[in-house]
Amino acid sequence: MVRRQLEGLAGHVSRIAPSRPAFVCVVLFALSLFASGGSGDGVRYLVGAHYYVWYPDNFAQGYLRGVLRPAQTPALGEYDSRRASIAEQHIALAVSHGIDFFTLDWWPNRPAQNAAIESGFLRATNIGAIRFCIFYESTDLGDPARGNGIVFDAATKDRFVSDLMTIARRYFGHPSYLRIDGRPALVLYVTREMRGFFPQAMREMRRAMAAEGYDPFVIGDEIFWAVVESTEDPGAAPRVTGEPQLSRIRLFDALTAYNLYMEGRERHRGYGSASDFVPDSAKLYRRYRDVARIPIIPGMIPGFNDRAVRPRPDHFVIPRRWTAGAPEASFFAEAIERIGKPLADPKLHAVLITSWNEWSEDTAIEPLSPSPPTADDVSGRQLFTQGYAYQGFGSAYLDVVRDHLRH
Repeated sequence: MVRRQLEGLAGHVSRIAPSRPAFVCVVLFALSLFASGGSGDGVRYLVGAHYYVWYPDNFAQGYLRGVLRPAQTPALGEYDSRRASIAEQHIALAVSHGIDFFTLDWWPNRPAQNAAIESGFLRATNIGAIRFCIFYESTDLGDPARGNGIVFDAATKDRFVSDLMTIARRYFGHPSYLRIDGRPALVLYVTREMRGFFPQAMREMRRAMAAEGYDPFVIGDEIFWAVVESTEDPGAAPRVTGEPQLSRIRLFDALTAYNLYMEGRERHRGYGSASDFVPDSAKLYRRYRDVARIPIIPGMIPGFNDRAVRPRPDHFVIPRRWTAGAPEASFFAEAIERIGKPLADPKLHAVLITSWNEWSEDTAIEPLSPSPPTADDVSGRQLFTQGYAYQGFGSAYLDVVRDHLRH
């Protein structure tokens, strides 16, 4: 994972030394890569992973690995995100395998959950070994599941600005906060659903930030198969389109897609080798790259299965193997090679992984306790697995990150 030249790295992403001697080896390893080149193509990729602090509550809501027969659990067990010792182990695993930063989920209406950032992650003794930025969970501002999008009226606009200023004041000054081109990074979830006074909200937010000395690098989750048309009338009926919304895109500094899985899109069902998910995703990223004229930060998933919490017929599975006989994590490796690396912006070289630990949708790459593959689940009829095999994969996905994005 090395940028083409060391000075290019210094110009785009700032880093700090680890806070504990135990992590000096990580820095030495990274510096050796700066000198020699990484990932096999001479590029140093800036690798991020979406990180959730909502445990143990979300384990209790159900997840695929918990309904398998026999059940599988994370290597750290069903842990508590409020414990700094959990964050310390996650940070150590991530850094040693080539992950540069985590995005931390922050919710407008979940103050108790947000507190886990303070009590857990930020208290990790090795926080200096990694970068982090805030992932603003915009769905708390509306209810896009109802098909209305996220409507910005005057009150929502003011709430958005207030929330982001709270985030800036609390986190942007942290020595481990991620900066891109010297600017604090901020990811906004499902901007593709936002309409109404959202442009005004973004302008007001940037003015308020500037008044306090901040110039955020805002990454919009804008890339998707169907997006809400960008209208500045909060009273207008929502319209869904497949066209990129340039008026909204221009509000951001970079674009990403949190997850391109879309329920009911049957051509994306099943093994990657036989479906259109990967080639369609690459094509969609290229389309947005060509029209947006701002950096694209491609996102990659290791597979998808949310049937433990949403077992509806149109919620199909994307298995974690490229073919039935392929090794564990082969879908993820193909996604990196076919989506992440070719479509990363030539200056930022940034990619995002969905996710470190989103277990309810089974996109997590954090280690599982090793166990043999199974397609059986508690339903007795493969309701949750749809006949695909799942195994306790150990560190297989972290090894893929290291091997495909580091060496």
